[in-house]
Amino acid sequence: MKNDVLDVLMYIFERFQDQEYVVIEEATKLASELTEVGFSDVEIDSALEWIDGLVELRESADKDPDEVSTPVFSNRLFCEPECKAISLKARGFIYHMEHLGVLDATTRELVIERIMALNMDNVDVEQVKWITMMVLFNLPGRESACAWFENMDDHIH
Repeated sequence: MKNDVLDVLMYIFERFQDQEYVVIEEATKLASELTEVGFSDVEIDSALEWIDGLVELRESADKDPDEVSTPVFSNRLFCEPECKAISLKARGFIYHMEHLGVLDATTRELVIERIMALNMDNVDVEQVKWITMMVLFNLPGRESACAWFENMDDHIH
């Protein structure tokens, strides 16, 4: 998938930011609007497939609502395909978000999994910000982290 799929995802995400999470059925209804805006069917299908994977993550998180992630220090090493897909600065940004407590080990892995699902090379910090917001937006109990992320520029100097 190319960067254009991420553009489709960002468009869809902006449309649903007033809701609790992106509903795949609602996103599917946007297909004709996305075509009118200029996205190709392949890009739209790939974006909807990516959202479907995100919905599956949400559903698996819903199954264990009592399971609360306890802060544990971990040292995450990126494998070669992840290093190819995620730029050095973007990997540093992920570490930084975990250090600040915006991400925990579980959400960090979800973000990395969703980045890898895009099949892109050299994902940059801005793209990681969007992907992280999409992941946090769609996970129950992560509203405060998502709100913090939306106002990140106020927090980081």
